[in-house]
Amino acid sequence: MRDIVRPAIALFAITAAFTLILAVTNMLTEDVIADAREQSRLAAMSYVLPDADVFSEDTITDNTMGVLSYAIGFDGNAEPVGVVVQMAVTGWAHMTFIVGIDLDGAVTGLDIISHAETPGLGARITREEYRYQFINQTGNINVITRGTPAENDVVAMASATVTMRVVADGVNEALEFVNEYVLPNIRQ
Repeated sequence: MRDIVRPAIALFAITAAFTLILAVTNMLTEDVIADAREQSRLAAMSYVLPDADVFSEDTITDNTMGVLSYAIGFDGNAEPVGVVVQMAVTGWAHMTFIVGIDLDGAVTGLDIISHAETPGLGARITREEYRYQFINQTGNINVITRGTPAENDVVAMASATVTMRVVADGVNEALEFVNEYVLPNIRQ
């Protein structure tokens, strides 16, 4: 019986000690991690809506379009300059991104916050060259695989057409949401 009880007690003590260490570490770093996430979020918002100096608090939505939240961006004179929308979409994998939209309803920037796309394929959506195609688009963005892009067209990445289509659909939903629900209220 001692051969079973002593190792069990030792294992319990070791597990309890590590649990305590992890709990204390989590408690000590929790605020630092939250602050880093907030700074990263604000940097991404400034990146996709560069004319904004300050942002409203996020407004969380329960909308079925994939919109998680949005914030209104203001310039130094406290005048609205656009909206930043956080989207959740699913293609081959789950992806979260933010898109900036100006008061005219045109995309000002796109930044991928998180994704689980295949490295070297769908993960290329994080590259500037692909995200840049969405800037100045105003809606009903189409993904083409060949030819010269027309207005509101973006060129698919080779071997990652599905990823581009999912992002384009998400940007289209963000544009629709902002044009229908947010911009009319800002313009009043």
